[in-house]
This record gives sequence, structure tokens and C-alpha cells, in this order.
Amino acid sequence: MRRRDVLAAGALSLSLSAGCLDALEREDAWRELVVDPPEGVYVPPKVDEMATFGTATADGLAVTLTATQPHSFWTVTGPERARADVRDHHAVHLMATVTDLETGLAVPTSVTTTIRSRGERVEERTLWPMLSQRMGFHHGDNAALGEDGPHVATVRIEPTRVETAGAIADRLERSRTVDVEFEYAAAEIESLGRRLIDEDEGRGEPGAVEPMARDHGSGDGRDGHGDHGDADSHGDGREPALEDAVDAWLGTARSGDLEFGVGVDGSGSEAEVVATARTRYNGFSVPFAGLSIAPVREDGFGERTALTERLEADRGHHYGAAVDRTVLEAAPKLAVIVDAAPQLSRHEGYETAFFDLEPATVEVALE
Repeated sequence: MRRRDVLAAGALSLSLSAGCLDALEREDAWRELVVDPPEGVYVPPKVDEMATFGTATADGLAVTLTATQPHSFWTVTGPERARADVRDHHAVHLMATVTDLETGLAVPTSVTTTIRSRGERVEERTLWPMLSQRMGFHHGDNAALGEDGPHVATVRIEPTRVETAGAIADRLERSRTVDVEFEYAAAEIESLGRRLIDEDEGRGEPGAVEPMARDHGSGDGRDGHGDHGDADSHGDGREPALEDAVDAWLGTARSGDLEFGVGVDGSGSEAEVVATARTRYNGFSVPFAGLSIAPVREDGFGERTALTERLEADRGHHYGAAVDRTVLEAAPKLAVIVDAAPQLSRHEGYETAFFDLEPATVEVALE
């Protein structure tokens, strides 16, 4: 059985002595299990059980609010990353996913949460856009929630930060707020499980744990599979097949742990090059990257064309630009170049990935 099959089958057993378990109650102790992670996507040392606070809809969008025990993650600014550690006042790692109801697509946007309990504001913050191996793209941060009891999270969703077209544009080009009511109990969060991935299951090696599969849960607000994500409420990062939505499919290529699918639309003198960027292993769409394309020549690359990030109902999340067809026809290959690493915060297993990537190339074969 392959390692990923073992992970998918749920063989994430915890086989530690009582002393080791006590030591791993410290958040930083988990990090010590992978001292020198590879420069790319790798199997993290643990996965977290997740509680669902609630879901609400507003004007064609769905917002799902979930939480795990607080944990460290990495923010990304330009080419640099920085670890965001857990603080004493952090009660949960709060996560929000925003999806378009009609298409099920995850929406790249900005999300701010204001949380109140018994009429008093206990927390307000703009959540980081994030990527995790179980949930894919979402928004999150460690947060304080105050005392146990009823809470209301007012979630403000800003207009999407990417280009849109068609009916989906009307739903994504304006801001809105939605309230999610939930009951917070510190003991419930503390009881959420953390499961160790053993060395013989690939901990610290190139690879990834499986995304969350569809699960209807037990009705108690917890994810039945016990780890980040639920494919129904969050979207699993899977997108429409770009190959079926373009006139000509050039193929796929990989640079590091980013996989690109490239196609061409249009039959006139100006063609549209369309490219998806997805994670290796789990195939999650990766927003907020800086990409360009260039024809490959014998003496190097031709003129670069910057790609615009887009979200469309039929082509999902992608990057694209108009290019002179004669330029494409004269080039034996086309390069996809990562000009800027994805500006996404990273859960463990992704923090070293998608930096300093070489161009990826596909052959150009236009009829």
C-alpha cells in the first residue's frame, strides 16, 4: 500500500508513551518532530480535529466558520516567510471559508471577523488568506474568544481581489456582512484531538496528507474525520477541468510543487492563454501568485506577458492573458514563470513550498 493510501485510510495512529504525550501538549513540541523540513511540500507531524461553529449565507455566498486548537503557522510577505506563534490569550485557531453558492468555488477575497459575546466585543481581526493540506484555500488566524457562552461572529467579506466575468461577477464585486452564531466552550476546544503521523507513514518526507473527504458528521458540530476540513461546507479546492473549457489544451508542467495546466482560447489573431496553478499531491488551486508566460526560444525566453488572476464559473480559478497568436505559433514551447510566490499564509507542510521556482514549460501545438 502506498504511503498516501495509508494516510487516506486513516492510519494516523497515536502510538506514544504517556510521557511523550505530555510533552507534545506544548505547541512547539510538535515542530520538533520535523527538525529540518524539505524545501517543498512535506507530510506534517500531526493533523488537528476541527469543530464547526456554523454556516451562514448572504447574497449568493456561503461562509463557514470553524476552529481547531490554536497552533503556529507561517505568514508570507513577498519572498519572505515568518512564523506566527501561539500566544497565551489565543483560544482557537479560527478559520473561515467563503464559497460561491452557485458554483461551489472558493472565493479569493479579504475576510474580517468581529466576535461578540453577551454584547461585548471580544475579538476583531482580518484573517490571513491561508493554505492547508486538509482544507486547501481558506482564511484563518489564532484568536481570543473570551469566556464560555453564546457568541456572534460578524463576518465582513470584501469584493474579490481577482478579475471576474459573467454572472459570478455580480455576486463577488460588492462587500457584505453575515452573522454566524455559535456556542463557545473552552473545554470542547481543548478536547479536540491532535493525531501524530508516524515516521513510517512519511512524517517530514515529501508528500501530503489527504484532503478531507465528504463527511456528514455526527451532528455534534465536529468534523467526523477529525482533521482540517469538510469538502461539502468548505469546498475541497477542486476546480472545473480547464482542459474541457478551452479550445486548445497544451498540457501540464510542474515547477517545484506547483503544477500548471495550460490552454489556449480563441481562433483569431489574438489568442488567450489560460493557466491553472495547483498544489502537487492534492491539486488545490493556489491564488495570489504572480505569474507570467514567455515563448521559449533557442537563445532563451522571448518577451514576458503578465497573467491576470481570474475566477469564472466555467474555468474556475486561473490566470490568463491575451497574446498575439503568431507569437505562440512561432514558439515550440511556452514557459510559465513564477514572478512572485503565492502570498498565502501556510499551515505546516506548506511553509517551505512554492519559493524560488524555475520556469515550467509546455509544448505549443496549435491547429
